Amino acid sequence: MNSQEILSIKKEIFLNLSKRQLKDVFTLLIKLTVNLQDWKFTNIVNEHETNYKFMLHYLFEGVNDPEREKVYNNLLRSLYELTDDITNELLKTDSSNIFYQKYRINSIKNNSLNEYTSQIKDIVGTISLLDLTEEGEEKKAKIRDLSVKRERIASDIFYFVYASLRISQKDYEDYLSFLNDPEIPLREKSLLLSAITLSLSHYFDSLKVQVLMQMTQSETMQLRTRAIVGLVVTLQMYDNRWELYPELQSQLLIMSENPEFRKAVSRVVIQLIRSRETEQISRKIKEEIFPEMMKLNNLAGRKLNMEELMGDSDFSEKNPEWQKELEESGLGKKLQEYSNLQMEGADVFHSTFSSLKHFPFFSEISNWFLPFDPSYSEIASLFPEGKENNLLKMAVLDSGHMCNSDKYSFCLSLSQIPQAQRDMMMGRMGEESEQIKQLQKEAQALNPTIDDEIVSNQYIQDLYRFFKLNPYKQHFLDIFKLGIDFYDNKAINPLISDIDNIKKIALFCFNKNFFKEALNLFEVLINIDKNSEDIWQKIGYSKQMLEDIDGALEAYLQANLLNPNNSWIIRRIAQLYRVKKETQLSLDYYKKAAKLTPDNINIELNIGHCLLELNDYEQALNTYFKVELLDSKGTKAFRPIAWTAFLLKKYELAQKYYEQIIAKKPTVHDYLNAGHVELCLTNNKKAITFYQQAFYLENNFNQFKALYNSDKDILIQHGVDKDIFPFLFDQIRYKTD
Repeated sequence: MNSQEILSIKKEIFLNLSKRQLKDVFTLLIKLTVNLQDWKFTNIVNEHETNYKFMLHYLFEGVNDPEREKVYNNLLRSLYELTDDITNELLKTDSSNIFYQKYRINSIKNNSLNEYTSQIKDIVGTISLLDLTEEGEEKKAKIRDLSVKRERIASDIFYFVYASLRISQKDYEDYLSFLNDPEIPLREKSLLLSAITLSLSHYFDSLKVQVLMQMTQSETMQLRTRAIVGLVVTLQMYDNRWELYPELQSQLLIMSENPEFRKAVSRVVIQLIRSRETEQISRKIKEEIFPEMMKLNNLAGRKLNMEELMGDSDFSEKNPEWQKELEESGLGKKLQEYSNLQMEGADVFHSTFSSLKHFPFFSEISNWFLPFDPSYSEIASLFPEGKENNLLKMAVLDSGHMCNSDKYSFCLSLSQIPQAQRDMMMGRMGEESEQIKQLQKEAQALNPTIDDEIVSNQYIQDLYRFFKLNPYKQHFLDIFKLGIDFYDNKAINPLISDIDNIKKIALFCFNKNFFKEALNLFEVLINIDKNSEDIWQKIGYSKQMLEDIDGALEAYLQANLLNPNNSWIIRRIAQLYRVKKETQLSLDYYKKAAKLTPDNINIELNIGHCLLELNDYEQALNTYFKVELLDSKGTKAFRPIAWTAFLLKKYELAQKYYEQIIAKKPTVHDYLNAGHVELCLTNNKKAITFYQQAFYLENNFNQFKALYNSDKDILIQHGVDKDIFPFLFDQIRYKTD
């Protein structure tokens, strides 16, 4: 049995466990143990199955057993853990997965966390002593050697924790001792917490979960935020198991009494939801913003010299053509949108830095989780000791927009640039760095928890880069492919189920167009307050976007009952009735909207469309003429006027409007309809010319013919001889060959 088959059976067992189909679970476990050839595991499986059979026997014999539910849950818990243990035994010898590769290396080393702890303390102590000695090349060399050794040990600690199986109570205490030891630097503690989270993504361990829980109460912000992110992700992954661990449920219940913890969980949930739009933002930057910036750059190169660019003159007065180009291109609006995304914490740098993960630094898995540290050996030369007001340190360390991984990418790239060019860049960055610091101070005054927000957001971005870009990504479960329906998660729900949090998360999902998740939360809110017009509106809109037309209409009608004079709601109702082909009802609501918002072009246009669909051509034409008067600078009414005039057999009027339409940007239908008008006027030669143009645009005779045939009945009603159609099609083909 190969690794893929083992993992497939494991997945099937977990699915059956979630469905509580234990007979199938035992069958599959026996299949695994046969391949394992270990009597110990076979006996355990048989013992569990025997106990389950007894439980079923007593249940159907009618025996009252108050402990049955507890026994059943313990059995389920054991079966989950047994499945993990058996599959690990089968995989740990030969599997090529990085988890098992590191597990095999750890087994050979046979080190303990306490040994690593002593080594780290020794190195940190030695570096502290060296800091007291005089500066010089020898001192630099020693510190660099010690730093490299420290980094190697930190990496070993990471793999020791990541590639570990279920830990003991002593291990649990060792982990907490390490994390709470004041002599251990923050960098190593952060790595250990990330290793726990990554380990849990592979293998559930209640004691590791408890370590994360303990550290969510840490006084150190960086550790606290990492632990909360790790805990939320773990709860998200193991929702099916949560009810089987009452000790974890009790601990989480106690933690939930802390309002700051609840706020932090809500914040992380929103940040994890936001991460789902990263690819969309990256695509927008690559396909829309960068190309427009390049166009603007080219214009600047053609029309401005360097003195003009760098001078003190007013930009718009000096170069009005450039400013006009900026406005016309829409770049200004796009850059404002980019800035807004950046300010709200969106991951706007993913596309920029994704190509800068090729450095050897990133071939080490642990380095993806490092908090940024200027003393790291590969970048330390960029941050010389004693240099006053190091601009680079200010610009990078103070940046709340760049995650740790991107800061390392930036510095590693910078280290390859000659010193002179680096100094020039730093000079330009100085003023901007001060502006960033000022903005951060202002933000801090408005939001005292902004530091926690920034740190957790940066860490989630670090995780995103790891799961999307690391060279071993196929070896890991991508946590960013998990659902974002956090409210439905049994473990997370109690932490975010208060009204304020539900509203906050619902509105965030709604504003980010995650309508399915938003709708679930709005339906919770409407059950609490059925008289909320705003929630009914948003339910309606969400259902509309999810193509639940009947559900959307029902919600809008509820909103209309609560506020019968809201033009926006009435227009939505009218629109949906029209989609449902209930045109008379649609017309009635559009007329109501017209009374509330007189002379609205779109409303009048839709009234005309409804009248047209109801075959009231005269009224439709009059309405379209009204639209033409209201839209004096536009051409919105031209097509409906032309087509309605044609239906009314006012061919000269239709001809006049189609001439104006074709003079601008005609479509296939415009040429086709113009041809129909000429055909009805017996201008057959001109009709063929228009039909040719329609055929050229469609570029497929069968599709053109299908379009034409859809209008044949109308043409026959208008007196066109049906016998002409075969000749007409042949003539078009001869003319276009």
